[in-house]
Amino acid sequence: MKISTYLVLLAGAYGVDAKASFLQSPSIVGTNINSAEAIHTTAMKYDGEDGILLPQSSHNGWVNPEDLAPMPQCIAQQDQSTWLRAMTKCTSKRCTSHFGFICTHHQWLTQISCLRTAFSPDVIKSYLPYCGRSVLAKAQLYLWIHNISGRTWLVDVGDANGLQSLTPDSLVKGYAAVGVLHNAPTCLTDSVSALSMEPFQHVMASCGFTRTTQHTGNAARPWEYSERLRSMIALDFETVGYDLVQRRIYDLVLHRISDGEYFDKDCFCNTFNIDHKKEPCSGSGQLDFTKERLWINATCGSTSLPETWTDTLKTTQFAYIPIEDWHWPKCVADIPEQVMELTDQCATDACEVGGYCKVKRAVDRACVCRDISYNSCGGLCQIFETRIDYIKWLHDLCGNVQDWHGLPDNWRQLVVPTTLDMIPWRWTLKPSNESVITQIPRFGQTKATETCASNESKLISFALVNIATFLAVSLSQRTDILGVLTAIWTAFSLVGTIIII
Repeated sequence: MKISTYLVLLAGAYGVDAKASFLQSPSIVGTNINSAEAIHTTAMKYDGEDGILLPQSSHNGWVNPEDLAPMPQCIAQQDQSTWLRAMTKCTSKRCTSHFGFICTHHQWLTQISCLRTAFSPDVIKSYLPYCGRSVLAKAQLYLWIHNISGRTWLVDVGDANGLQSLTPDSLVKGYAAVGVLHNAPTCLTDSVSALSMEPFQHVMASCGFTRTTQHTGNAARPWEYSERLRSMIALDFETVGYDLVQRRIYDLVLHRISDGEYFDKDCFCNTFNIDHKKEPCSGSGQLDFTKERLWINATCGSTSLPETWTDTLKTTQFAYIPIEDWHWPKCVADIPEQVMELTDQCATDACEVGGYCKVKRAVDRACVCRDISYNSCGGLCQIFETRIDYIKWLHDLCGNVQDWHGLPDNWRQLVVPTTLDMIPWRWTLKPSNESVITQIPRFGQTKATETCASNESKLISFALVNIATFLAVSLSQRTDILGVLTAIWTAFSLVGTIIII
């Protein structure tokens, strides 16, 4: 099983490029050994005095280097020279087998009592700023120091309080799977922290952990003295495991995390900073800029972003309409082709709102509204039965778009029926010296004149209209409003038919 590079190595520590693939298998420093998962089998025993756990194969206080616990993850990710010097100082060639007064076997051994002194608070102090970023990494370091020296603190008394019994709440902002990095744009993952200038990948490495502690290297022989280098070298180290967290039985069901790689959110957010005046993706296009801000917000919260961080984002909240949510008005049959083509011309990618960016195909609302107005469609779009739906569609689509004035000034009057809409016939009475009835043209029809109906016809029409009204009121007592309107409409239609005849 390969361990992600960000969890095991940093540039400079093992010579791994910070931009390298997370799935590379690095080499242990000073060797040609590739990182590989193994099971640590070192047997330990209690010394009965100060709570220190010692390897079983002890030679009067001297132990085989291979029996010591592997190097903690946060030490492996830093300059290890001070750490290795402390171990080398306590290691020498000792006689492990005699024949009389003659030594028959020499072996490089490490003195435990020396290690207790060598790993003093002053030595640990230089490593703590990095190891203290994540509570899990700090707890792992504490366990290593405690097992060697019996000390219950790292640098100052009390600085290890709480590390002995971690709970899920110890990760203040929780954790996230490393897989969320695919939601972050390259311009963010290739950037550096504004304050420390530390690469994004390095910060992720310092905050990373696995579900359970993993070995990277030779777990059966984590340490070795190199006569050529005249120094101790590390052949293995342990990743930080979430199994450092002590959980109750019911928590095993409620808070179980699956196998994989994770990072401490609080650790990352406190370490990686962005310059609000020059954000990493500010020059990489609006979509990448949106991805960056949504990723930071989902990981660290809005406090890590400017107050107006939601401005100018390319999201489907309003400015961009997901393709599946787009619809045309009922008069779509009469909408010109050049208007119909706007959805293709204004199509783009945008981020779906909520959590990390999920790219969706969408229509740019402002782009469509720039080239559409009430007069863009005639015919059915301006007839009473479908005109209201068309105006409502236009208003919902473009009404809140800045500088859009595509509706006529009297658009509110257009959504209520006019006299012309209510009269079922195509002419009205109009006084004239020539006593003619003018046919009102509608929608491009040609004007025409006809001889007025006789006075007798007018009187009959007047009587019939009153009779129809009386019948409608009578019917309203025995039926609903729809029946009333139907009766009135029928009456007016009958009158119109009679007059025309």
